[in-house]
Amino acid sequence: MTQMGLLESNELNSTFYSIRTKTPATVSAILNKESNIEIDGLNIFKDQLHIGQIVFIVLGGDKAKAEITWETGLIGIGRIVEKPYDIGYYKKNFKIKISVEVLLNTTLSRHDLLSYADAYNTIGIGPMTKWEPNQAISEVEYIKALALVRAILDKYPKLEEEIALIFDNKFMIKAKDQMEYLIPQTLYFGQLPTTISESEEQYSGIEFSQTFDPDLAAIKSSFEMELHPLETLRNYVNIGKHLILIGPPGTGKTEIAERASQEGIRTQFTSGYLITTATADWSTFDTIGGYMPDNDGKLVFQEGIFLRSIREDKWLIIDEINRAEADKAFGQLFTVLSGKDVQLPFKSQASDQLISIKNYGGLKSYYDSASGTYYVGKNWRIIATMNTFDKNSLFSLSYAFMRRFAFIEIPIPGTVYMHSLIDAKGIQNTNKDFVRKVIDCSPKPIGPAVLLEFLEYIKISNETGRIEGLCSSILPQYEGLTTSEIKNFYKELSSLLSPEERTKLSRYLTDFFEMSRNAFDSINEDLSFADEDEVEDSQEDIE
Repeated sequence: MTQMGLLESNELNSTFYSIRTKTPATVSAILNKESNIEIDGLNIFKDQLHIGQIVFIVLGGDKAKAEITWETGLIGIGRIVEKPYDIGYYKKNFKIKISVEVLLNTTLSRHDLLSYADAYNTIGIGPMTKWEPNQAISEVEYIKALALVRAILDKYPKLEEEIALIFDNKFMIKAKDQMEYLIPQTLYFGQLPTTISESEEQYSGIEFSQTFDPDLAAIKSSFEMELHPLETLRNYVNIGKHLILIGPPGTGKTEIAERASQEGIRTQFTSGYLITTATADWSTFDTIGGYMPDNDGKLVFQEGIFLRSIREDKWLIIDEINRAEADKAFGQLFTVLSGKDVQLPFKSQASDQLISIKNYGGLKSYYDSASGTYYVGKNWRIIATMNTFDKNSLFSLSYAFMRRFAFIEIPIPGTVYMHSLIDAKGIQNTNKDFVRKVIDCSPKPIGPAVLLEFLEYIKISNETGRIEGLCSSILPQYEGLTTSEIKNFYKELSSLLSPEERTKLSRYLTDFFEMSRNAFDSINEDLSFADEDEVEDSQEDIE
């Protein structure tokens, strides 16, 4: 007998409510588990609400907006402590007050409710849409309330006593009784469900877009750049390519990758994104996965970052991808990225079958644990970054790897823009002149992010740390320069430095670039003579 059949007619007619807010002050009060939290801007169900009414408390908001710093979803259960008041203060609006009686450690999102047939489509729990008000109230039917409580109990069984203080005994018995899951299973409270396959059909309530249509202005934001590279990014995503963003350090490549991914979330092209940084010692264990001992010493498969991003349907951002040895690190992913299926030499613990990675015609990526298969959807993407300075190592990436990506250059802003950043910083004019000289005579282009870091260090060091800032922020970008290029850079700057600063800078250069200790002696001697001539000229002027 299904749970619906066990419900009495009066229970079928019972209604609970959900209160949803995206107002920062209200969210803060909820997360602090305060009492008498005012909820305003409500305009429906006025006559149905009363003191003691149970409400499910939901945090809303558009995650693409900077002010939404919390995770959205079901966060707790509370009660109405003051019935509707200030009725009609704005058209039909009224206010109520609630208290928080059960607060979850983390929110339950719609994704967390996918396994519960009567909960996953509960109105007011799903993603926030742009037209929804700051505060919203929705009905929650008895059957859905049971499923929501069951989902909370499954994830947080230690909250059972707290929840039992809110709901009556009959409700709690039903919540812990047999419960129908989206993939039909009937389980008592405390039983672990058998493996549930996250098949694409489970996401039928979420409509994903077939076209990536981002707000390019939002990706560009404050960056000084043309829209053309971003248009190229959008177009390559739409023809199914993975991307590598190239450019000098500090041009915002990683930030652009993140903003593009955020637009992918906002436009429902992807569910999210993960960020990782490639290293020289990366192997297929890091990217795909491998066997690891569990608490009992038994070897079980542990997925790598690539498989995790596929399972979670999240784009994967890889910083400095060329740092990895491609053939060693990516292995079977070469085949997957070319649109073909592969079988891994590892068994799934749940299915005892060899794990597979398959491309299929759907939009969303997911993991089917019943068969041990990772399904790669059409909307899954890798966005990698690499510095132009590392272009020589680009060719250490195999051609087989390179041809699976589109390369998009993120250019450095012009000199006028870079000088405007310097002018806008509140530092002494002598230091502004010095930084301009660094940028103008730099043997390699420097991006605005590196420049701003350099300027900030000068400012917080009370204008005395320009050599330390130069050595820490700028010079590490010059790895790979010839001895001649380093000497020319030093010579260009030295006329603006004191003898003490020259000593400090030349010592750092010889250590960092492994040059001989006397590498700058001839330059310093010429500068010393120039200093002496300058002193003599000054004395003659005084006489």
